[in-house]
Amino acid sequence: MDFQAFIFCGKGYKLSPFSHIREESGIPKALLPVANRHMIEYVLDWCDQANFKEINIVADASEVDVIREALKTYLSVREAQFELLAKSLPSHHSHHTRKPAPVNFIEAKSEFTGEILQKVLFDKITGDFVLLPCDFITDIPPQVFIDQYRNKDSDNLAMAVYYKNTFENIDKKQLPSFYHVYSDNEDSIKQPVLLDVYSNEDVERSKDLQIRTQMLWRFPNAIVSKKLLNSFIYFCCHDLVELLSKEDDSKSTSEGDSIDSEDENAVLNQQMETHPSHIRRKNKLAKDPINCNKSIAKIFRDLARRTWQHTKTRESIGIFILPNVGAFIRSNNLSAYMEANRYVLRIKSSSMATQTAPTTGSAIGADSVVGVNCTIAEKTSVKLSVLGKDCKIGKRCRIIGSLILDGAEIEDETTLENVIIGNFAKIGKRSKLTNSYVEGSYIVNPKSVLKNETLTHIYLEETDFTDDALSTSDEGDSSEFTDEYYEEDEFEDDGLFER
Repeated sequence: MDFQAFIFCGKGYKLSPFSHIREESGIPKALLPVANRHMIEYVLDWCDQANFKEINIVADASEVDVIREALKTYLSVREAQFELLAKSLPSHHSHHTRKPAPVNFIEAKSEFTGEILQKVLFDKITGDFVLLPCDFITDIPPQVFIDQYRNKDSDNLAMAVYYKNTFENIDKKQLPSFYHVYSDNEDSIKQPVLLDVYSNEDVERSKDLQIRTQMLWRFPNAIVSKKLLNSFIYFCCHDLVELLSKEDDSKSTSEGDSIDSEDENAVLNQQMETHPSHIRRKNKLAKDPINCNKSIAKIFRDLARRTWQHTKTRESIGIFILPNVGAFIRSNNLSAYMEANRYVLRIKSSSMATQTAPTTGSAIGADSVVGVNCTIAEKTSVKLSVLGKDCKIGKRCRIIGSLILDGAEIEDETTLENVIIGNFAKIGKRSKLTNSYVEGSYIVNPKSVLKNETLTHIYLEETDFTDDALSTSDEGDSSEFTDEYYEEDEFEDDGLFER
C-alpha cells in the first residue's frame, strides 16, 4: 500500500529554552540532537523501513530552509547507502532493490496544524496518507502500524495511534493529561474506535467527567483511560480529504444535524460519491461542517465525536493502542527528551565498543557518545551522557545522565547529574548542577550549587521582562504547530433524545 508521509516539525514549546521558541539561542525542534543525531533523522529512518512512496517535511516558513540545509549530509549519505545496497545484491535479487523515497520540504505559514492540512497539504495528497510528528523514536516496525490499518473497518476514515508511557524516569508531571474515551468492540467483529477526548483542565473545572448520553446509547461498553498518550500518528484514507475539503456554502449543509432530517435522502444524493482505497467499499460521506482552524489532534477528536453525535451513524476514527512489547517515546517535553537520549545510548552501548576521546586518564563509558573535536581533560568521568561537537570538559569533572550540546564549556571539578546544557553555555569551576536546564550561551558562575532549576537569559521587550533567570519556565501550547488539544468546544446537541 503506497502512503504519502507528512512529517510535522513543531515549534517545541515544551522544549524551551533549547528549541527555536528562544530565537536568540534555540534551534528548530526537528534539529535538536538525540545522541548527536538530529531528532527528525530517526523518523526518516522509520519512514524508509515503511517504504512510503513519498516523504514530506512540513515546517514553519522561518525554519524550513534551516532544516533543509541541516539535512543535506544525512540525505546524501542515505542516497549512497541505497546505492551500495543495490550493488551488493546479486543480479537475480535485483527486484528487491529500490530507490529511496523522495524527500520534499513544504513551507507552512498557517497558525494551526489543522489549517495547514486543509489549505496546504490537501492539494498534494493523491491517495492514502500518514501524518507523523518529528520527535518520536520507536523499535516497533512500521509494518505493524500498516497491517493494523489494513484491517480497519470499511467505515473508518483514519486510524489514530496511541501509546502508554513505559519509561519510569520520565517526569509524569510533564506528560499531557487527557481523558480518552474509546470502545474496544470486544463483543463484535468491528475494530476499536475513538469516541471522545477531554482535557484534564475541563474535568477539574466541571468537577466531573461528563460523558454524553448519545455516546453511551450507541457504545454502552465505552472505556475511559487517562494513561493513553497521543502519538500524533494518523493513518488516513483519501476520503478524509473529501470530507474536510472546503466547499461553497451552497454545496454543503449549514448544520451537522440537517442530515438527520426527513430530507436525508435528497441531501445525500447531492453529495459526491467517493471512491475509497481498494480495501473499502464505496461510501457516501455525510459532509458535516468541520472547522479546521485548530490542531490536528482536535480535528480528529471532532471526527470521533461525529461518530455518535447524529441520528444517522457517521464514519468512525479507529484507534490503535501500541502493545507494550516495544518501546515508543516522543521527545515533546524536556524530561522525555532526556530519556530519549538515554534510550538510544543504551542501545548503542549494547552493540558498540567503549568510546574514546583525545584525553589522558579519563573514563568515558560505553553508554556515552562524544562528538567530534571534543576535548576532555584528565580524571574526568562521563557516564550515560551525550557530549556534542566542539565541547570542552575540564579536569576532574563528573558527568552522569546529562546532555551537553555543541560548543559548551565545562570547567574543572564540575559535577553534572541529569542536566541539559545548551549550545555554547559555560559552567564555572567547582559547580554542581542536578536536574537542571541551562540555556545556550548562558554563563553559570563558579561554585554554583543548583537543583531543579531552569537558567535562562533575561530579554527586554519594550518595557516588559519576558523571562526571569533561575526560573522554571513552562511555555504555553496554544500557538502554532502544537499537537495538543485546547479548551472544550461548546457542544451542540442534535436533539436526538428530546421528547
